Amino acid sequence: MQYLSDIMLETLKFFYAIGGHNWGFSIIWLTVVANLALYPLTLSSIQQMAAMQRIQPRLQNLQKKYKDDPKKLQQEMMDLYKIERVNPLGGCLPLLLKLPFFLALFWALQSPQFTALVGHEAVFIPGWIDDIAKHDPYFILPVLIGVSTWLSQKSMPSAPGQSQAMLWFMPIFITFISYNFAAGVQLYWFISNMMGWAQQAYIMQQKVPKRP
Repeated sequence: MQYLSDIMLETLKFFYAIGGHNWGFSIIWLTVVANLALYPLTLSSIQQMAAMQRIQPRLQNLQKKYKDDPKKLQQEMMDLYKIERVNPLGGCLPLLLKLPFFLALFWALQSPQFTALVGHEAVFIPGWIDDIAKHDPYFILPVLIGVSTWLSQKSMPSAPGQSQAMLWFMPIFITFISYNFAAGVQLYWFISNMMGWAQQAYIMQQKVPKRP
């Protein structure tokens, strides 16, 4: 944990030096660069999710056909994945790679080293976020996180029959749990969501074949 936190602090200092000497903007620059660097994986992930959506009817037919023969069902599904070049777990990779960034930033902003580093320069936007290491006092960023989570989910390929309740539950749940996070973490989460949403919308429009 300390190792990741120290790396994040050094990274933040770099973006602070080139990004206007504002810790909030340094987090924004960090988030933008991280998401751009992960774009190839995001592209692959969304294409895999779209492919999974495309073959869902065939998977359901196999499940009905071999419902009494689990071993045969497993083999037929693996053959289908191979023929269609689909990786069922391919959609999880960007999320797994973004998680260390989130955790490192979470630990870094709550560390004594960060408190000592920023001193009286922890202001992001005066009158709103006067301390990037404390939570948003007006609850604006958690709401923006919830809204951006909803937008991101809406732009993602979904399996037929996916519960619409989950589409609303997750943004509300995430809004609630992010309330007490440091404003810097909230800011990272919101910007990351918005970049993810923009990338997903672009990929679905330009990079994923339209379903007939």
